[in-house]
Amino acid sequence: MKKLLATAVALAVAAAVSTATLAHTNSIGYVGDGNGGLNFWYGSWHDGTTFNEAEIKIVKPDGTTSIDAFTLLSQDSPAGLISGVNFFGSDGTQLIPYDINAGGGESYTWQGINYQNLVTGQYTFVYIPLGDAESTICPQADYQAGTCNGPTADWDPMDQVIRSLTINLTTGDLTGDANNNGILDINEVAAGSASGGPVAPTVVSQGSSRVVGYVAVSGGVIQIVQRTQTDTTWDNMSDGTTQNVQTTSTALPDWTGRIDQIATGNQMLSVVNRGLNFNGVNSVGNMAKMNNGMSGGVSGVTVGGNKDLGNGLRIGGGAGKLSTRVRDNGSADVDSTLVNLHGSKEVTQGTVNFALTHSQNDYTTSRTIGDFVNAGVTNGTDTWVNVTFVGLGERVRPVFGVTRGVRGVNGYTETGDVQTARTVAKTTDWYTYGTIGAQATLKEGIIAQALHHSDGVNSLSIAVKKNLEKDAVLTAGVSRNMTRDGASTSINVGLVKKF
Repeated sequence: MKKLLATAVALAVAAAVSTATLAHTNSIGYVGDGNGGLNFWYGSWHDGTTFNEAEIKIVKPDGTTSIDAFTLLSQDSPAGLISGVNFFGSDGTQLIPYDINAGGGESYTWQGINYQNLVTGQYTFVYIPLGDAESTICPQADYQAGTCNGPTADWDPMDQVIRSLTINLTTGDLTGDANNNGILDINEVAAGSASGGPVAPTVVSQGSSRVVGYVAVSGGVIQIVQRTQTDTTWDNMSDGTTQNVQTTSTALPDWTGRIDQIATGNQMLSVVNRGLNFNGVNSVGNMAKMNNGMSGGVSGVTVGGNKDLGNGLRIGGGAGKLSTRVRDNGSADVDSTLVNLHGSKEVTQGTVNFALTHSQNDYTTSRTIGDFVNAGVTNGTDTWVNVTFVGLGERVRPVFGVTRGVRGVNGYTETGDVQTARTVAKTTDWYTYGTIGAQATLKEGIIAQALHHSDGVNSLSIAVKKNLEKDAVLTAGVSRNMTRDGASTSINVGLVKKF
């Protein structure tokens, strides 16, 4: 009897040892695929297993169940298994965070199954080994009858704890971010990281940027925009950081553009102003082409009259409106309002003419440089005094004169693109020039004139006068003006009524 009891104990111990030896399934986990799908995994500490075995039973939130065979197999730990979050081992009484040094040891081979169209809620997953009462591959009765094989040493569960997992699947689980840290689990833990802990981040994409920097500098009447292109590339890492930042800088061709639109408008006006007539009603038209590439002209009207005081003395006054237009890759518009006092005195050697003219100027300007556009608005004045002597002569008469004036333009700040917008200071320019030349009567009513001004302006003109009935005189003239800044042609027509 004692011998029989000893034999039974020995068999029981041997069976227990055999069961422990066969206990190779030692970890359990799951990874969401981000689209409502879930890969469920069982790990075995048997290395190099090349076949699937057994089945999984799933109990869904609505109570329905299904039992399905494993279909996935991996020799590396699947990506996304995070210890204590979605990856566990067993201490014999409960599931614990997966640890290669505890809870069943390290897993080397994994088998799994993919579920689709899961929703949030509580699920229970149960491992169904071969020979189990719920097995559909090798039912228990068939196993006991010896018509099918039971579990192998590769996949037999190490204990009853590791056989099942009940979890409440959250949105984070199903979207692939089980720990809700904003990083996909498959990027946080790479395939083959059996420890389940974070690994070195991996490159998930590349990024790049291109920035062009602008520095605007003044070059007198030219603005220069220096351009530098900076290209940057980097790697976007799985942990949300960036690495391998590379930056290169390239000097691009400069943009250049003129900033003297207002000054050019004043140059055009200067030529026209010195030939204005404030006697009667006069229309003025001027077309100019400047050496700086700009073109445009001046147009307007002047009115005025004279009064004979006797003894060869006359005085008069007048007013006028002029519009100046300057065009290139920008523009300047100058609207001028003029008032004038003038007179003349006949002397023994000829006639002395004198005039005081004041002009109120309103400036509007715009310009383009590269991709940038700027505009400005300001105003200013121009006041000048002129004294001219015309000598006596039946056909040819000498002309001498002097002009003194002051022109001012108030400061302004440009609007538009801030990269090139300028703040322009107020300017005040005093100017003086002398005049020398001659008039010639070609025939009655036709007078030609050639004048040289010491500021570099030379003018050739011809004027025609025709007496009309009722004490009216019709005048017309054309002049060609050449300066160091450009050339222009002026045409004027006037009507003088004698009272």
